[in-house]
Amino acid sequence: MKSVVYGCLRIEPPVPLQYGKAKRDLVIESHDAAFEVKDGEMLFGFQPFATKDPKIFDRAEEFVPDRFIGEEGEKLLKHVLWSNGPESENPTLANKQCAGKDFVVLVGRLLVVELFLRYDTFEIEVAGSPIGVSVTFTSVKKASF
Repeated sequence: MKSVVYGCLRIEPPVPLQYGKAKRDLVIESHDAAFEVKDGEMLFGFQPFATKDPKIFDRAEEFVPDRFIGEEGEKLLKHVLWSNGPESENPTLANKQCAGKDFVVLVGRLLVVELFLRYDTFEIEVAGSPIGVSVTFTSVKKASF
């Protein structure tokens, strides 16, 4: 269940855009380059560049429900980002990471569980939209108890 929720958050981060001023000189490194940032310079981040990085995630543009299962899957959680930090870290005053990240994952898990408890089958259409991904339920079959 967690893997499905983390997969959704990886594909469509809740806060994909971030900006801020550098508080000190620093070097930001990617796989193949380094960028020098001076104190006071404005920074802009687009999380999907990191969460859909094909050098880290196999089939990076694809939703893979079991991607975060097992030992190798758990290691990938450090690449699921919450504004100022990875899922594998806890929010602190120093990192200003999303304080509600655990709550968001819990509510997401409850939503998926409730969906599967209520319905035996369902069909959806997934499409792009100006603000992200649009998911429309086209058919549902109630669960029989």
